[in-house]
Amino acid sequence: MTDEAPGPLIWSLPEPPGRPTTSLSRADILRAALAIADAEGARALTMRRVATAVGASTPMSLYRYVGSKDGLVDLMIDAVYGEIPLPADAGSWRLGLERLALNTWEVIRRHLWFGELVHTRPPLGPNALRYFDFRFALLEPLGLSADELTLLTGAVDGHIVGAALQSAEELRMRDRIGLRTDAELEAAARPVVEPMLSGDRYPAFARWFRGRTGSGPDDPVAWTLACLLDGITDRLGLPR
Repeated sequence: MTDEAPGPLIWSLPEPPGRPTTSLSRADILRAALAIADAEGARALTMRRVATAVGASTPMSLYRYVGSKDGLVDLMIDAVYGEIPLPADAGSWRLGLERLALNTWEVIRRHLWFGELVHTRPPLGPNALRYFDFRFALLEPLGLSADELTLLTGAVDGHIVGAALQSAEELRMRDRIGLRTDAELEAAARPVVEPMLSGDRYPAFARWFRGRTGSGPDDPVAWTLACLLDGITDRLGLPR
């Protein structure tokens, strides 16, 4: 992102009519931007890169379609919300919210840049509003105030987006040092860590480090989500 003033929401800018000299469209620009960000992360997303990908003569030629880079980010964020399946039959608020959150995580895992960009722009596109409306309709029967609903949904979002940020940073680190698998990372770290554990300075840490077996939940994000919802349910006295 730049230090320019935030641009207007893309939804307030109608797509311009096509020109005889080009077949460029918002959809083309969006597809190219998503491909770049999915492959290389948010930091690789520049108007120049997108212009090159769609065969535009200059980055400025894209502004006619998206207004600014902010407009492009608006489209990207909303496209991710549009991929998230809404549970057809929630059954209960807890099960519905958990399914929705896990569906969200499954989609965001394909677009880890989402965690870096989602809070840079107001998520007010049609897909995002459809998502939020579904979630609030699911929770309204609990009788919570709007402020309580904000805290509840914010806790879930914070967990999911935080997991995406952590995953994106770890992926960048692994790419930078060339260690893509857990086994490679473990093998590289052990010679560095073991000398620090040879004495009795950090006994609890040493027991933890040497006692790990790699067993545990298939998806720690789902496990933590369940714990989070357990705590919220008890804290607010909600029905299970």
